[in-house]
Amino acid sequence: MSLRDIVAAVGERERTLVLYEPVSDRLLEQVREYLAPYPLTVERRDGGESLSGTAELTDGDGSWVRTDCSDLAAPATPQEFEATLSDVLTRIDRTTFTSYDGARMASASREIEDRAWRFGRGTLHAGFQRASALRRQAEVYRRLARTDLDVHAYAVPEGDAPTLDDATVHLVDDEEIAATWFVVYDGGGDDASKCALLAEERDPDVFRGFWTYDPRVVDDVLAHLSNRYGAPA
Repeated sequence: MSLRDIVAAVGERERTLVLYEPVSDRLLEQVREYLAPYPLTVERRDGGESLSGTAELTDGDGSWVRTDCSDLAAPATPQEFEATLSDVLTRIDRTTFTSYDGARMASASREIEDRAWRFGRGTLHAGFQRASALRRQAEVYRRLARTDLDVHAYAVPEGDAPTLDDATVHLVDDEEIAATWFVVYDGGGDDASKCALLAEERDPDVFRGFWTYDPRVVDDVLAHLSNRYGAPA
């Protein structure tokens, strides 16, 4: 499975959030509005006494996670949604996007780099497309590599590549590396801390991809980087 295949697979994932009765029409509408940016369907069902007041997120592969939402009532604030549905929200690909430009990609990258910096352990992989982009971020990645992080940077050769002490630079003349932007953190041994940004450049400075905290998706990206480029998974 290539990086492009992973982007396509995440974009096609079918997820359903079920709110089991009792759920008011207004609360159902609010939940749908709040989760509108995310790739999932929101439904209301009668689950009987055992599931009453429960929210259940199901994947197309049959896996699920449930959380108690019996105290959530309309009108609810975004903070109340976040607090009540936290178990569910951590399993959703929180950002699936179709038209990020380079500035928004850089901002999303900072989120993952900052998380890796705070943990200071584990492995961080970053794809820069071209060596010129890596040169512009060289000092950031030197700083990251001075922690206990195992840092790997990927780019297509283009002029002189920067030297990153304590980091591994993979210079590969590869169409996949040229076409994709990624930042992937393996969580330092903690599944809950894994995260990844992966996008394909469809047009100049226009990216389609996702930003995820799903450890299974992160593992898919890490496995591909390991199999194709010999990087540690």
